[in-house]
Amino acid sequence: MSGDITELKYWLDIIIKAAIGVLISIIGLDYKAVKNSLHELETHKYTVTAEVQVIQTELAYIKGRLDKIDAKLDRALDR
Repeated sequence: MSGDITELKYWLDIIIKAAIGVLISIIGLDYKAVKNSLHELETHKYTVTAEVQVIQTELAYIKGRLDKIDAKLDRALDR
């Protein structure tokens, strides 16, 4: 009878260790997916930030040109 109990404890120990291993593997895969998503979001953030800076520069240039056109129109109307 003691041999059966020892064997049961042995198999129970193996089952618990296997369950822990599977759980750790699943958590690891989820962590890897989250890490990849975070990396993609950071890359997209830097791309969007660069695009916003370019647009702001272009907008400032266009605003300056419109101000010059406005000044020229004011001068033309004052004559």
